[in-house]
Amino acid sequence: MSQLAYKHGQQQGAALIIVLFIVALAAVIAAEMATNLMIQVQRAQNIQTHQQAKWYSYGAEELVKKVLIESKKKDPDKVHLGQPWALEETPFPVDHGTLSGQVTDLQACLNLNALRAPKAQNASINDTNPAHKAFLELLKNIEDLPSDESEETLADSVYDWLDADSITFRSGAEEDEYMSLRTPYLTANNAFASVSELRVIRGFNPLVMEKLLPYVCVIPGNEELKINVNTILPDQALLLSALIDGLSESDAQSIISARPDQGYDKVEDFLSEATAQGAQNIKQVTDLFTVNSDYFKLRAKAMFDERLFTMTSIIQIKEGQASILARKFGGVQ
Repeated sequence: MSQLAYKHGQQQGAALIIVLFIVALAAVIAAEMATNLMIQVQRAQNIQTHQQAKWYSYGAEELVKKVLIESKKKDPDKVHLGQPWALEETPFPVDHGTLSGQVTDLQACLNLNALRAPKAQNASINDTNPAHKAFLELLKNIEDLPSDESEETLADSVYDWLDADSITFRSGAEEDEYMSLRTPYLTANNAFASVSELRVIRGFNPLVMEKLLPYVCVIPGNEELKINVNTILPDQALLLSALIDGLSESDAQSIISARPDQGYDKVEDFLSEATAQGAQNIKQVTDLFTVNSDYFKLRAKAMFDERLFTMTSIIQIKEGQASILARKFGGVQ
């Protein structure tokens, strides 16, 4: 009887251990399920927050489109910094966050896609177009440009990246240059979609990009170089001096400072002011300037539940209608 009792006790002990093991296993599984559930809930909340901030940004985009259209209707012959779209960035409160946006004129900078414009009919084989010449002058005028390449090489490399052929232009770089790299790639031989594409071109390191970004931009699908003299900023005076012979940066700043609050009514008024400041050969660059604009960039920022969402939109205003040419989520450009 004692042996039977001993065996019975052993069986009860083993059963108890099994029960405890099952309970422990169930507890671990329950804890794991609870953790996964919390992760799924947080993920769903993050998606919802992201979507809400995204729709806030879309709302800012729609508002800016209406403001631009109204500004064009009110003053169809010119665009200037005295219009409502040009107001400084101001945060507006929304449910659970804030919304802000800044609009800039894309015709107050050098459109890099203009380097694809055809040469003049009487141009030599080593000649290019006004945009390439202006870009080269701009690079030369930027102080302490931190690149291992010359200004000519930088400008020619951008020209090669954009042109339709694979023939190296002067000191530029074509696909044979990039295909020999440790991580090879081809040249685009097409227009830029974003100014950030400069980063993959020979010589354009982050420090060069930082110095260059205030003066250049990209208008998708547009190869025209038209600088609006009513919206260019004093900090961009170097661009004016690069476009006009005999005009120093300080002279260009003086012209911008003397600009009327409502901008110039005609390009001729700006050219007269430039001539008075010492500009030369002004007739050769008359076609590069305008007092109107059709392309704008919106940089929208939505803060929702302490999470930041940014969106960049390229907007074209044409015939009383606003069209979105491109959108970019996140990033700085």
